[in-house]
Amino acid sequence: MARNWIPIRGAQGVYSRQAHADMPPGTYEREVSKEGFFGPAAFLHHPRPPTGWTSFEGPLRPRAFDLARLNEAPGSPWSAPVVLHNAAVEMRFWKLATPMPALARNADGDQLMFVHEGAGDLFCDYGRIGYAAGDYLYLPRGTMWRLAP
Repeated sequence: MARNWIPIRGAQGVYSRQAHADMPPGTYEREVSKEGFFGPAAFLHHPRPPTGWTSFEGPLRPRAFDLARLNEAPGSPWSAPVVLHNAAVEMRFWKLATPMPALARNADGDQLMFVHEGAGDLFCDYGRIGYAAGDYLYLPRGTMWRLAP
């Protein structure tokens, strides 16, 4: 995570001198940041609360999945458990501790992977590409590839 940002402080209108404390009456705070809970953030105060959930109908609801409880899958991405899916997309959570023993290829669609933690190399038809936490790996349909963490 990069820490080479320049702190620039500014304030306009009605605001609190400290984030999350001494909120002006009738204001709602919203935090905006590129790095989540790390790095610089802007604290915006609004006269009305942000849009929130009011009700849910049907099977689609907000859910919290504890993906940390999943075990490591063998070297194949297709062995990773499917978390969510529909007719057009599958979302899997894959923990890979050792290099894949064989190449993989998705002949049905494009492949998009997000690296939550760790680093390694992607070997594919386009060469060797290094990756690290926070990277997206996009592979067009039919690309042969393997990962080596």
